[in-house]
Amino acid sequence: MRFKVFFLIVFVLSSFLAHAQEETIETLDEIIEEIASNTDYELDYTTLFQAFEEYYYNPIDLNSANESDLKDLMFLTEFQIFSLIKYRQKFGMYVSLYELQFVDGIDDLTLKRLLPFVCIREAKPSEIKDFKRIFTYGKHVGIVRYQRLLQEKAGYKEIPDSVLALNPNKSRYLGSPDKLYYRHNYHYKDKIFYGITAEKDDGEQFFKGAQKYGFDFYSAHFQLNRVGAFQKIIVGDYIAQFGQGLTMWSGMSFGKISSSTNVIKNSRGVHKYSSVNESAFLRGQTATVQFGKFNFTEFISYKSLDAGVDTIADIEFESEEHVISSFLETGYHRTPSEVAKRKTIKEFIAGANMNWKEKNFKIGATGVYYGFSSPLGERTEPYRYFDFAGTKNANFGVDYLVTIPKVNIFGETSMSSNLGYASVNGAVINFVPEFNMSVIHRYLRADYQALYAQPFSESSKPNNENGLFIGAELCPVKKWKIDAYFDSWKHPWLKYGIGAPSSGNEYLVQVTHFPQRNLEIYLRTKYKTKQKNDPEIATGVRPIVDYSTLRTRLQLNYTPNPEWKFKSRIEVSRYYMSSPEWGYLVYQDIDYKPKNIALKFNFRIAVFETETYNARLYAYEPDVLYGFSVPAYYGRGSRLVFVVKYTLNQHFDFWFRITNTYYADKQSLGTGLDAIDGNNRTDVKLQLRYKF
Repeated sequence: MRFKVFFLIVFVLSSFLAHAQEETIETLDEIIEEIASNTDYELDYTTLFQAFEEYYYNPIDLNSANESDLKDLMFLTEFQIFSLIKYRQKFGMYVSLYELQFVDGIDDLTLKRLLPFVCIREAKPSEIKDFKRIFTYGKHVGIVRYQRLLQEKAGYKEIPDSVLALNPNKSRYLGSPDKLYYRHNYHYKDKIFYGITAEKDDGEQFFKGAQKYGFDFYSAHFQLNRVGAFQKIIVGDYIAQFGQGLTMWSGMSFGKISSSTNVIKNSRGVHKYSSVNESAFLRGQTATVQFGKFNFTEFISYKSLDAGVDTIADIEFESEEHVISSFLETGYHRTPSEVAKRKTIKEFIAGANMNWKEKNFKIGATGVYYGFSSPLGERTEPYRYFDFAGTKNANFGVDYLVTIPKVNIFGETSMSSNLGYASVNGAVINFVPEFNMSVIHRYLRADYQALYAQPFSESSKPNNENGLFIGAELCPVKKWKIDAYFDSWKHPWLKYGIGAPSSGNEYLVQVTHFPQRNLEIYLRTKYKTKQKNDPEIATGVRPIVDYSTLRTRLQLNYTPNPEWKFKSRIEVSRYYMSSPEWGYLVYQDIDYKPKNIALKFNFRIAVFETETYNARLYAYEPDVLYGFSVPAYYGRGSRLVFVVKYTLNQHFDFWFRITNTYYADKQSLGTGLDAIDGNNRTDVKLQLRYKF
């Protein structure tokens, strides 16, 4: 019997490995879509996608991988990482990838995701000896992208010279409607990385005006791994992620997802940055050193930030003071007012992290200091009473992780320089392979001030929230899986749009069925209740009222053969405050990759209708490589997405993408400078990738 089971496992895995290369990009898309499906706005997933792509070309050796290496595969839980290492310690070195089937906590879905990024090879640590070889046998990858909206926005219409002479700061887009993107990266195995990224948003100038050096945004990095005691050395742009995100966490962070037990933040330490978010990174130098059971990281950053700056005159002392009124994180420099706020202040950051690991216990400490060239002004709005003001701030936090059989206990507690503090603590319990559970409690005081922090929370800011999250994952019978969570929170102080302490709750249940290997069906319901000021009362004391959102989704994924893939979704939303507001979204995806032809086609047709913007729905869309789209569907209309990829040879790939959105209930789209005459919006995108 055991022989039959093993034979079946070998057969299945062999079948998958035969198509691993073809399915890698699809696997990456699935991982990102899982994250994006629980996010109500667009994010740049470039850093995440690139990390996986690097490990596809340089798979992690399971016989030499440590905890840090496996954490880079961000879909692995702490328990799964622990199990992968424990299996090696208990049974000796891996001799075959087939053994992964027997590792505790590695289910079929995780196995599918894991296989393209791991390998087994003889332990021969790569060393940097021959620099000529390094720069000869490494891999260069570059991307050039062009994007444009075909309809004309109001901001691009001609303005008479006589009008501009009287009002040179008249609001308008200064540049062309073309959006440009360029990126070049190099890596030699897992040792050396360097790259440059450049972007021009639509409406920004190019080689003139505020952008006289071409692109509006440039990013560059150089990273060296495992040189003596140095685990990492980075010069240029990078991200820093430690603990549970309470003290220092730049770059992307993922919140609640349907996999309710994957809630422990896998802190990656420092890592190169190659995305185009113009504010969520550090710029300078960082290094990580390991000595024995200790790991030490220092980081220094100095960069310019976009901000609104007010000039305050002191009549008595006949002087002026420049005070920051607000930070701008959009990265747009299209209009005279946006250009005037470009790189107006300087930010200096210095910090360090030290952690110590002993078998199943890890403890770390992180300290970070922030300094600004101009003070951040005090806020007059009551809800911003506890916001940071001044030129200097600091945070210090302690984090821990205890990994014992079947249980992970984790947390972080941090304090800011004003003595405000916050704490996040939780546990993930793997009772049996068929039942897992997670619990997270967060206590974030209103006066806690952290500028680069993204802990587990409902709010976008890491303060003014107390909450409890309970999640569970259950596999009651074969081919069935149930994910569920409950999250309850309170805001002890005021928030934007809420003139009193408030609270909220969120529930999610997802039932997934795998009737056969090429078919997946799931039903998901998410219900959230929150509070806000009563919109019916415009002045005076405004009481807060409850409102709720309910979203129910049915999705079917079917892959009949390697050439065809189908994805169908029906989703219904209901927003309720004083009366229900309904919406729905139906879409069909068709992916086709013909045999013996270097073409791949992605097609989506979507039909949607929502009574109001409150009932809007979001959906992750097919896109070009490193292009990510999660638009909001609202109003009444349809949307078409068509993507074609052509692989010329092993060095060149071409993408073409066109989307069209038709609104049956509108005569014009957008407002202000983004206004479009008519009810159609058409976007085109062209991309070239080269590899050598």
